[in-house]
Order: sequence, then C-alpha cells, then structure tokens
Amino acid sequence: MKKLTASFLGFVILPLLIVTASGCGSAQEAQPSAAPGGDTTGNSDYIEPVEVVTPEYAEGEELLCLCDNEEEARKIADLYGIELVQFQYGVATFHAEDPMSVIALGKEKGYPELELNGISSIFDN
Repeated sequence: MKKLTASFLGFVILPLLIVTASGCGSAQEAQPSAAPGGDTTGNSDYIEPVEVVTPEYAEGEELLCLCDNEEEARKIADLYGIELVQFQYGVATFHAEDPMSVIALGKEKGYPELELNGISSIFDN
C-alpha cells in the first residue's frame, strides 16, 4: 500500500503542483476593449447607444383607465379633454390625438393615471 501511495504522489500530485505553481503570476493583464472611435483608455463611462422604439397602440382607443363606473370615466375624459370611446367591465378606453402628451399632462397635474392601450405580440412581424 505504501508503494501505491508513493507512486500516486509521485506521478499525479507532484505534476499537478508543478503545473499549478508555474501558472501563478503569469496571467496577462486584461486589455481594455476599444469603444467606437478607437478609445482604448479603459474608460468605463462608455454607454452603448440604445434604439428608441415607439410603442404600438390601438388606433382610436389609445388610452386605458380602470374606473368604478361610466360616470367616473366621463369625468376623467372631461378632465383630460379627450374622448371616452367605451366603458366595459371596469375599463374605460379613450381616444386622444397624441396619447403620450396626454399621459405626461396627467402625471404633471396629478390626474388619474392613464395607460397606453398597447399591442403586444409574441411573434416578430
């Protein structure tokens, strides 16, 4: 058994120790990747540009709001100056020429919150 243990240490463990020790301290320093324009200073403030996508929404029924009743929905439409298209099952749909500016106006003035009546798809067109 002693012979097997000595052989194991001599042929397996010792070469592993030598390989491991020889790799210490020899790692190359990481080179910064070049940002567009050739900047290789390693400046970590570089932010990749993002494409701005305008969300798709239902034409003619651009905005949604949860309401308790149709009377409340009409009051919200009057408050924003937009058209109430329909009220069903606690959801009011509204028409607005520029829905994004209507949403911004509501946030600015503290009105009841409106959401885009967005179109979602699981498939790319």
